[in-house]
Amino acid sequence: MSIQLKYPGVYIEEVPSGVRTIAGVSTSIAAFVGYTRKGVPDKAVHITSFADFERSHGGLDRESPVSYAVQQFFLNGGTEAYVVRVATGAARASWELTDTNTPTPVTVLNTEAASPGTWGNGLELTVQHTEARNPDSEINLLVKQFTGQGSERRLVAQEVHRNLNLNSHSANYAVAVVNDASQLIRVERPAGLTFDQAGFAVSQSITFPLTVTDNIMAGTVDATTGFRIELDATPDNMADLVSAINSKLSAAAFDTKLQAIESAEDGSTGTGSLKLVSQAPGESSAVTIAAGAFGGLTRTIGLGLANGGREFTGDAQHRPAVITAQLPTAKGADGSKGGATELQGSPGDKSGIYALRDVDLFNLLSIPETRDLPDSEANAVIAAAVHLCEDERAFYIVDAPSGKKLTDIAIWANGASHSRNAATYFPAISISDPLDGFRLRPMAPSGTLAGVYARTDATRGVWKAPAGTDATLNGVAGISIPINDIENGNINIQGVNALRSFPTYGRVAWGARTMKGADAQSDEYKYIPVRRLALFLEESLYRGTQWVVFEPNDEPLWAQIRLNVGAFMQNLFRQGAFQGSSPRQAYLVKCDRETTTQNDIDLGIVNILVGFAPLKPAEFVVIKIQQMAGQLEV
Repeated sequence: MSIQLKYPGVYIEEVPSGVRTIAGVSTSIAAFVGYTRKGVPDKAVHITSFADFERSHGGLDRESPVSYAVQQFFLNGGTEAYVVRVATGAARASWELTDTNTPTPVTVLNTEAASPGTWGNGLELTVQHTEARNPDSEINLLVKQFTGQGSERRLVAQEVHRNLNLNSHSANYAVAVVNDASQLIRVERPAGLTFDQAGFAVSQSITFPLTVTDNIMAGTVDATTGFRIELDATPDNMADLVSAINSKLSAAAFDTKLQAIESAEDGSTGTGSLKLVSQAPGESSAVTIAAGAFGGLTRTIGLGLANGGREFTGDAQHRPAVITAQLPTAKGADGSKGGATELQGSPGDKSGIYALRDVDLFNLLSIPETRDLPDSEANAVIAAAVHLCEDERAFYIVDAPSGKKLTDIAIWANGASHSRNAATYFPAISISDPLDGFRLRPMAPSGTLAGVYARTDATRGVWKAPAGTDATLNGVAGISIPINDIENGNINIQGVNALRSFPTYGRVAWGARTMKGADAQSDEYKYIPVRRLALFLEESLYRGTQWVVFEPNDEPLWAQIRLNVGAFMQNLFRQGAFQGSSPRQAYLVKCDRETTTQNDIDLGIVNILVGFAPLKPAEFVVIKIQQMAGQLEV
């Protein structure tokens, strides 16, 4: 904003530089999809360590391939991940909390474990009353989680939620407080049990239709709560009121009807009144409300303000009865692994792999359970996952179905996918399973490779191939099928990356090709680091140029774009991300009249051309040795 010059003197004005820093996005946030015994199904849960995974999804489980993949990811250098639980037949442990201070107990809170699984069967619930029953009767809710049985039983977590009530307008409303703060349970109010703004629950006590006897309109006594309604006023007005109630008018219509009745009563000789009479055993209290000023009856009894304008209030607030260390009345179930349909999920429901649509950013995808599926089902999941990764600018590490041999792995890989955004490795790896006496367990390698990708990105950059003697497979006890040089060469030229074991170096990744990397395809994104660098540039520039939208589309804007994008590319060049000894040889940024024509401007389009010279891995190192003979002394 320019300064207004009003008096002689020196003026200082800050001029914007036009530089908007473009930050590079993360390149190694992994996403894992598969069966776990614990966790909210079809929801991407963020974790930053295997300890987080143990807390949120239960840790290692012999029936859960994804649990071993997550462990391998963090063991090999991963730091950040999302986990999507896919399970069929899972159920939550639950309780029904009832108010027993009525002729028949009334369920007032449904409580369940925070996620499905048998883990919830170890929860104990305690309800304490803090004071005598009143309009804001309060309770304390204590939750403890135990694991193990008998002498092995131990407390692993506990929560205390104090001074809760069932008044939905209170800051201590149980449903809102517990569901926001608890990691162990969820609560909800039963359907059909409604509360007015003072916290009273009597909506279940009114039976329609009401009947007219002289000047008394009496409702049938409710067997559950023991209340009846008595209406006493001039017959004509009360008949209108009864008719309005029985017809179940909308809130607005009912409120208008009541106001009309009150207005008529104000000018009549009779006095209208409404009684809510307690018929509970041993009680004879009644609440009587007299008609008065315009709108007074509606305002006093709450009609028109709650439950669609049809709720009568009274001194009958419910709260759960006291219980101590009560185990769930309905047990939870872990369910079982889903098939191809469950893993793939639904885009509309955001289930299965599509739960990742809610994630802001993920870069690597692992679905270890494709190893246990038949070829046709595995291919269906792989095709859907590849499409998702292409949409999200992510990279999919594909696990081949078990049973594949050297003679057919390349045929399967070239039939399963031809995506630049995917890579597959062969053979399976073996780890020492702590849940099986440390015997060797074959498993899908995608979790391990995702960790190697993350480690390589952190130490060398996304432009370095996650392969070679530095790409050691930590925690891997062996390779299921030994591969020699000739066998390695046969699958490498067909776009399948080998996992090998070398003396001194141990188990390493010995290939860096995408599933578009077969020699016969001659694709420009043949290599994993080249493709992942392109995805990194696309995502970073997409997020870093959002400010351009709705800016005036002319040379000043284009100059700013060239400056900002150029600064970002120059920084990568200095880190060694591109070929060339100078910026001109390494990258280009073009945004001017040549890329954006007048027709583009008229259509509201600005075109930015960004080019880069990638560093391709030295896949074949040729050493030429020449014998020098007959050299003469000079």
